[in-house]
Amino acid sequence: MKLIETNDVTITTVVDNYSDALLKPTEGVERYGANRDPLLAEHGLSMHIRFAAVGREILLDTGFTKVALPHNLSRLEIDPANVDQVVISHGHRDHTTGLTEFLRMARKTIPVVVHPDAFLERWFLYADGSRMGPWLENAQEWEQAGAQIVCVEEPYELLPGCLATGPVPRRTDFEKGTAHRYYRKAGEMIHDPVNDDQGIVVNVKGKGLVIISGCAHAGIVNTVLYAQEITGVREVHAVIGGFHLLDAPANVERTIAELKRIGPTLVVPAHCTGFLALRRLAVEMPNEFVLSAVGTKLLF
Repeated sequence: MKLIETNDVTITTVVDNYSDALLKPTEGVERYGANRDPLLAEHGLSMHIRFAAVGREILLDTGFTKVALPHNLSRLEIDPANVDQVVISHGHRDHTTGLTEFLRMARKTIPVVVHPDAFLERWFLYADGSRMGPWLENAQEWEQAGAQIVCVEEPYELLPGCLATGPVPRRTDFEKGTAHRYYRKAGEMIHDPVNDDQGIVVNVKGKGLVIISGCAHAGIVNTVLYAQEITGVREVHAVIGGFHLLDAPANVERTIAELKRIGPTLVVPAHCTGFLALRRLAVEMPNEFVLSAVGTKLLF
């Protein structure tokens, strides 16, 4: 799928694990600042993407509670009624819980782009025999709140210059996912590779690809490589979002090496990336690294 170029794109971090009112702006990076009503942070993610040139807006994910997203949208002066589409990166609660409240605030029908596996009954089963779950997304509840569910299993154009990747193939030899995730089907517990994992790709004129992941359960390097493949664009300008290295510390150094090889101008790890990976990325890619925090705006 050839992806045309677009411009005048702003990506705002609405929900993330981290808040810092004293971060200073840098070129192309605006910070929320300390002289405004504070934003809320939580273990979740939500990113707002505005395409000023065509007057369109997309929301990626909706955070872990029904509190942070509406609070931060109001503080950031983002009107839910102006959002044209929602993309759910995968069916985990730290990315979906705020959806129904968001849809009620929007007071209109909004397409919600999601892989069908987002509706699996999910569990964590640990080696010591303990378990957590079940977690199950309710499609009917989404629809009653105003969702027009669009199930995708391949790359899907959201608007000219922007697409959802659909499921990301697992091709690197080190991004293996997490062993303790399962789903239950017909009474059987099956290892869950989180095949619904997807990201958003924007082709920015004169810069290249801006790739936004939710958690990158498929691997952030796999996600970037797939974005290049499906768009036919080699240059990567920015890699943003959850890199899910928190529970894969053995992957940190290899991930950094691969990102250096790919050569993005900006690397903005967020949410589930984990402190070890954040620290190493800041040290190894100091010119590219941007610390993510709620209220951060990236201008492309």
